[in-house]
Amino acid sequence: MKKLKEMDKHMKRWIVILITALAAMLAVDVCAQEPQRGVKISGGADIVSGYVWRGVWESGACIQPVMTLSAGNFSATAWGSVDFAATSYKEMDLTLAYALGPVTFSLADLYWEGGAGDRSTISRNYFRFGADSPHRVEAGVAWCISPEAPVTLAWNTVLFGAADVNAEGKRAYATYIEASYPFTVKTVGMKAGVGVVPWNAVGTYGIDRDFYVQNVFVSAAKSWEILKSMQLGISTSLSWNPAAEDVNFTGGISLRM
Repeated sequence: MKKLKEMDKHMKRWIVILITALAAMLAVDVCAQEPQRGVKISGGADIVSGYVWRGVWESGACIQPVMTLSAGNFSATAWGSVDFAATSYKEMDLTLAYALGPVTFSLADLYWEGGAGDRSTISRNYFRFGADSPHRVEAGVAWCISPEAPVTLAWNTVLFGAADVNAEGKRAYATYIEASYPFTVKTVGMKAGVGVVPWNAVGTYGIDRDFYVQNVFVSAAKSWEILKSMQLGISTSLSWNPAAEDVNFTGGISLRM
């Protein structure tokens, strides 16, 4: 009986995920953008005062390089983060994405060693995919509702990973849902949003609860062209994590080519 209840619980979660993805697919003409032609490679690096992921503090000051290859509606991105501390927090993510009008589907491999305190349970070997694998595979869908009111709704669910467990140590399918709204104030690009975790995912987000608000944020960014093919940017982000009773205010500079 307990096993049947567990299966029913997982089935309900997957039904919710599939309905959300289907609803996004039905709106493909709302915010449609012209796909770029040919193959394009871009890259750059950020230096930030702190790394905050979905309202959760990950590490102190660090450098975060990025490289993207895009062709039409497809893109492949490599993104990393290494801090300047002796703990040597290291992360390297690979993301494949496909844009279908206002809807973007993504599949990401998040390679995460964690901090020094996490390394007793998570392997540091990149090609390890066992019970202590440092990888998390996450599927996501993001939908821009309309050009007039460009609210973006995003849903991300972890499909695999050693850290993806609930309070009972079972597979959690850790999920993060976010609504965000971009706007401009005197040439400064702004974004505000809120993110929630709908069920227990303590292994991924560190909070032993079933439903909670994890991220309330506002960010500001501005960039300037300093060379023909180079941009310099400055950004700040203020985020509150009500569930963890935490707040973080970070800033950074970026170079893009």
